[in-house]
Amino acid sequence: MPQHHPGTLVAHNDINPTDVPWALTTHLLAINHEQLLRITHHSFLARAANGTLPKPLVAQWLANDLQYLRVYKGISEQTLAIVRRTQPEVAVSDPNDVQTRLVAWLEAAIQNGEREERFFHEVAEIYKIDIKITEATKNRGLRRYEAIFNTFTENSRNAFIPWLEGAVLLWAMEKVYYEAWSWARRQDAQASPRTFDKDQDGGAMRREFIPNWSNRDFMMFVEQLERILNEGVSSAVKQDDELWRQVKTRTDAAWAAVLDAEEAFWPDVDGEGGMLKEAVAGADVGVKGSFDGSTLNSANGGRLSTDVDCEKCEKFGNGQVPVQAGA
Repeated sequence: MPQHHPGTLVAHNDINPTDVPWALTTHLLAINHEQLLRITHHSFLARAANGTLPKPLVAQWLANDLQYLRVYKGISEQTLAIVRRTQPEVAVSDPNDVQTRLVAWLEAAIQNGEREERFFHEVAEIYKIDIKITEATKNRGLRRYEAIFNTFTENSRNAFIPWLEGAVLLWAMEKVYYEAWSWARRQDAQASPRTFDKDQDGGAMRREFIPNWSNRDFMMFVEQLERILNEGVSSAVKQDDELWRQVKTRTDAAWAAVLDAEEAFWPDVDGEGGMLKEAVAGADVGVKGSFDGSTLNSANGGRLSTDVDCEKCEKFGNGQVPVQAGA
């Protein structure tokens, strides 16, 4: 499968990112690249691809992933509200306008999230997988995503590209998810006809989830947002070096926060009998309060029930981070 917009090309060659058509996402993919590779080539993915994940571990991870999905929907709703509130009226009727296209994408993302929730419950019922979440089974990655949502919700918006952080968060979440599970799909070396009777989870991951998370439609959906994001930034920055530095400062922090959350989301399957090592309430992120498992509130406001302090999460959200010299 081809690698789209490889950040390593920019990282290891004398290329000015402001001259690249996909300037922003090319820039983001070029930083933290080793971490991105660790995340998208994790041993949990390889074991999911060959059916050797214990069913209780699959259940525990899926329970966390369902809550991640609700964070994703919440960020989508918040970003949609921001775009609608700030979009000039004259642009609403223009189908080629970046913000009009972003509205359409966000509406589709919310609908996709609702369908995905139903899909989770349907598969869980078929394969007898318990996807209920408790405070003890929440992993560090989910807690970090909750911190990201809380930070994004509470901070005010920069007047310059007010939707920037939201779009970058969603693109980062989708990009990493697709790359991870498409890599997993390539690790499934079983010849046709494929059978799932020996899979420890009954085939839930290989037959249902991995194909759903690695198909062409998903790839095109991610790339659609990537195009909108890059075109929007390019048209707003207009090759202004100062504005470009501001954009990088704001988005680098969002990208780093997502990567840290994603890396913390994978269970340690190389030790401890393949079970989650971080299933301790509040591990590593200073969590206070309780979690009731409810869905996120609507775009009109509201925190998650868990109060999380995440240092990196605090570095983005309001667009007021000081520009670093030479950034």
